[in-house]
Amino acid sequence: MNSFRSISTRAQRKDNLEQIQVQYARGLATGSVDASSGVIEDLITRRCSLRDIYSRVITPSLVSIGDLWCSKDISVAEEHLATQIVLSHLDRLSSVFGWRDRRPSYRVLIACVEGERHWLGARMFADLCSTHGWSVEFLGPDVPNEALIGRVKKRAPQVVALSATMAPGMDHARHIVRELSSLAGPPRIILGGHAITNRPATQALGAASAIARDIIDGFEIGLKFLRAARPKVILKEYLFALGRRVRDLRLKKGWTQEQLAEGATVTRVCVVAVEGGKQNVSVDIVIRLANALGVSPEALMADEHEPIQILGRNP
Repeated sequence: MNSFRSISTRAQRKDNLEQIQVQYARGLATGSVDASSGVIEDLITRRCSLRDIYSRVITPSLVSIGDLWCSKDISVAEEHLATQIVLSHLDRLSSVFGWRDRRPSYRVLIACVEGERHWLGARMFADLCSTHGWSVEFLGPDVPNEALIGRVKKRAPQVVALSATMAPGMDHARHIVRELSSLAGPPRIILGGHAITNRPATQALGAASAIARDIIDGFEIGLKFLRAARPKVILKEYLFALGRRVRDLRLKKGWTQEQLAEGATVTRVCVVAVEGGKQNVSVDIVIRLANALGVSPEALMADEHEPIQILGRNP
């Protein structure tokens, strides 16, 4: 019964997001700031994840705007207006989902290759990485090859993500990958964008690189790359991940820190410390928090990217 209810809830949520996406795209196409911003605020109120908002609402809406422009149903000015509206929403969402008490240990550099001016997808990918607690340098659109390579040499990120939407970007991507692969201790490379994903031959760019179908796939690849780069558990990173998981589960329930503290029979100071990754958590505290949040202690302490099954019992 619980399994059926879970499947039914996911199906309803998918249908709701599809309807919301249509509404959002309509607001962008008509240049209505109020209508489109209202959709974003509603998604925040519903506590939708940033992943879902970006991948299932904003990205498909941008694709529909591009299609309308290609078919000349909207003008260049209207397409630019829609882009600026979306950019304001990305700023808003980044401020809501941003992790303020971060102590990042991973460095990720993200850029659009030389000549590439389609950059919103790369910006959304940068936001996802940043809100995960990684140290992100987003260089934006049209970054000259040598400037990008020079920045990588200076900063030595573990992962470099390159975006190329237009066909000429493929040659720039090849050049950058070749140069970065020759470095001592080269970074892992993620390649994305229409020019790259439409060409299976790009898989031959090297073992240190991978092709991302979209921003979510790119994020998953980034996780794998970073885990491989630093397989050992570091206490501060573990506590940081545990704190994020506790906070996310609390917010999904719509609870304040005081409410979680009461349900777990701990102090609010303890909850604040755990969520900030500053508390060296005992097993007793983990069990109390897990019981209050309706999950198993094992799930609370698992890999932060693994799905969590919410148990039927609440405090």
